[in-house]
Amino acid sequence: MSLDFLRKPNSRKKGLKILVYGQTGAGKTSFALTFPRVALVDSEDGASWYEATAKNLVGILDTQSYDDLEDALDQLEDNTDEIDTFVVDSETKIYENIQEALQSVEETRAARKGRDLLDANLSIRSWGKIKQLASRLQNAKIRLASQGVNLISVAQSVDVMEDAGNGTRVKIGEKPNMSKNAAYDYDIVLRLFVKDGEYYGQVEKDRTKTVPRGDIIENPSFDIWKSRLSAKDNQGDAVSKDFSKDSRKSQQAYAKEVEGSMPFAERVKEHLQKLDTDAKKKFVVDMVAATGTKKVNEMNKDQQQKVLALMK
Repeated sequence: MSLDFLRKPNSRKKGLKILVYGQTGAGKTSFALTFPRVALVDSEDGASWYEATAKNLVGILDTQSYDDLEDALDQLEDNTDEIDTFVVDSETKIYENIQEALQSVEETRAARKGRDLLDANLSIRSWGKIKQLASRLQNAKIRLASQGVNLISVAQSVDVMEDAGNGTRVKIGEKPNMSKNAAYDYDIVLRLFVKDGEYYGQVEKDRTKTVPRGDIIENPSFDIWKSRLSAKDNQGDAVSKDFSKDSRKSQQAYAKEVEGSMPFAERVKEHLQKLDTDAKKKFVVDMVAATGTKKVNEMNKDQQQKVLALMK
C-alpha cells in the first residue's frame, strides 16, 4: 500500500496561534502590540490610544463585521510578507455581530408571519449557522498562521458559575467569551489579570512547551516566545493548510449521500425549488418531451433516469 497521500514530517515555518483573554484593563491589547509588524482588527476602539506610540503597528481595520474580517483574512493571504502578526481585538465583538445578524433574520421571519418580534429568539437553525460561520473564520485564521503569520485572538472574559445549592451560584473561574470550543484551535491560551497594580498572565495551554501549564508570568510579552519562533524546527518553507476546503468537501459528499437516499419525487421537487419561474417551465417541458408525462410519482425506472439526466 502506497503512503504517497501522507506529507513527510519536517521542519517548516509557522506562526503562533494565541488566544488571550481577560477582564477590561487586563492588558490584552498591550500584550498583542508587543509582537512584530501587527495588522490589527479593532472592533472596540481599544487600540485608538496606542496608534501614535505603537511602533509595531502596521495598519488597523476598524470593524465589528464578520464579512469584513473574512475579506481581510483573504487579502492578507496575498500579502503575508508585509506583516508578521494578525490581531483580532476582540473576537467577542465579532461573535456578537454574527449573533446579532442572525437575530435580525429571525425577527424578519417573525414579522412576515405576523408574530411578535419580542418572541423571535434564535432558532436551532440559526445557532447552527452561527457555529458554521464561526468555524469558517477559525479555519481562515489557521490557514493564515500556517503561512508563518502569528495570530492573536483577543477576547473578553465571562465568569464561569456553578450551582452552590439553596438557589445560589458561585464563580469558579473565567473563560473567553467567544464561540464554544474555539480554544482548541490555539497553540497558546493566556488569561490576563491585574493584581496589586501589576499585569500578569496565567498560561492555560502552551503547545510550544515554552511555559508550563498553570505558570503565572509577570508582564507577558512577545519576548517570552521569541526564541521559540526562531528555533530550528520553525524554519523552512511554510505549508499552507486550508481546512475550509476539507469542510466544503465533506459538505458535498454528505449532500450527494443525502440526495442518493431521497425518494425520486422528493429529488425532483427539491430541484424545482432551486429554479426560477422560467427555468421551471422549461424543465417541465423538457421532462414531458423526454418521458411523455409530468406525473413524477408514476414514472418507471427508465423515465426516472431520463429526468435525473435533465436535472444534471
